[in-house]
Amino acid sequence: MPAQIGAHRVRALTGSLLLILNPLLYVTAEGVSAAAWTHPAYRYGFNAISDLGVPGCGDLAGHPVCSPRHAVMNTAFISHGALFALAVLLLAPLLAQRYGRRVRILGIITGLGLLLVGTFPGSPEAVADGTIALHTSGAALAIFGGNLAAITAGIGLLRQAHQRFGTALVALGTAGTVSVVVMFVWAAIVASSGVITGVAVAERGSVYTIMAAELLVGIAVFTAICRRARRGADSALMERSITA
Repeated sequence: MPAQIGAHRVRALTGSLLLILNPLLYVTAEGVSAAAWTHPAYRYGFNAISDLGVPGCGDLAGHPVCSPRHAVMNTAFISHGALFALAVLLLAPLLAQRYGRRVRILGIITGLGLLLVGTFPGSPEAVADGTIALHTSGAALAIFGGNLAAITAGIGLLRQAHQRFGTALVALGTAGTVSVVVMFVWAAIVASSGVITGVAVAERGSVYTIMAAELLVGIAVFTAICRRARRGADSALMERSITA
C-alpha cells in the first residue's frame, strides 16, 4: 500500500509540474518568435498565432507574414500538445472514473490537434495545395479539446465537492469555448478582408484560457502534494517524539 501511494504521488507531482511548465514554455516560444519579426512587425492584436509558424515570407489572407523563427513556434505547438496530453493522462485518475476517462480522451484530442497545427503550418503554400484544411482542423481540435477538457475536469471536481476549483475551470473552459466560436463566426464574416483585430483577439482568448487552466490545475495539485507531504512529515516527527 505505501508503494502504491508513492507511485500515485509521483504521477500527480509529475503531471502538476508539466502543467506549470508547459504554458510558460509555450508563451516564451511565442514571444521569441514574435520578437523576430521585423518587416512587418508582429502585432498580437492583429496577427493570428499561426502566423508565427509560417515558413518563409509572403501574403496570407490579405496581410504579409514573415516569421524568421517559425521552427521555434511549430516546435512549441507540437511539444505543448504532447506535454498537455501526457499531463492529462497522469492526472486524470484524480477525478471520478467517468470524468477522468472523458478528460483523457479530450487531452489526446488536444495533443493530436496541436500536432497537426505544428506539422502543417497555415502558410500561403498550404492554402494553395489544400493542406490548410489539416492546419485548420488541428486548430479546432486543439482549442475545443483543451477548453472542453477544462470544463469536464471542472464538472468532475464539482461533483467531488471542490467548489471553487471546479467553478474556476468551468468558467475558463466556457470563456475559451465562447471565444473560439466568436473567432470562427467573425472570421467567416470578414473573410474577404483578411485577419483583423477582432479575430486575433478572440483566438488568443480561446487559447490563453487553456494555458490559465493548465496553470491553475498544476499549481493546485502541486500545492496539495506539498501540504500532504508536510503533514506527513509533521506526523512522523510527532510520533518519534512520543515514542522517544
